[in-house]
Amino acid sequence: MKSLRIAGLILGCFLLCTPGTNAQGIPSIDEVKNFFNNQNILISYREGEVIYGTYYFMEIHYCPNGYYGLYGNTVKKTVLGNEQKSNWQEYGTWQVISQNGKVGIYYATQTNQQFVPIYKLANGDFFVREGTSIVKQGPAICN
Repeated sequence: MKSLRIAGLILGCFLLCTPGTNAQGIPSIDEVKNFFNNQNILISYREGEVIYGTYYFMEIHYCPNGYYGLYGNTVKKTVLGNEQKSNWQEYGTWQVISQNGKVGIYYATQTNQQFVPIYKLANGDFFVREGTSIVKQGPAICN
């Protein structure tokens, strides 16, 4: 049994220390711009437990002129089996920048500013954080 643990430890160390096993990397500014520009993107994730957690769905329209429109909603199951739903909208500007060695999207509204780093997976997909999906829905609707 002890030799099995040691073998597992050695294998784990080998996988962690082997070059080329990094599952995510830093994309270029152009790659991120090309992916998001003029696109309607659906971002979804969950906070909390599976049954009683809150599910977030955000449809973001990234317009070529640097503006964005976000249409979000949440769904949360209650202990009694009901659903609490909420919706919100947000409008502001977006731009792809490099900050502290990371590439991401800088959002600004009249009251808030935020930088969200974007990572690129080995298969070419973009990644924000564990449990978050990013799906293209088609072209952005911009006025």
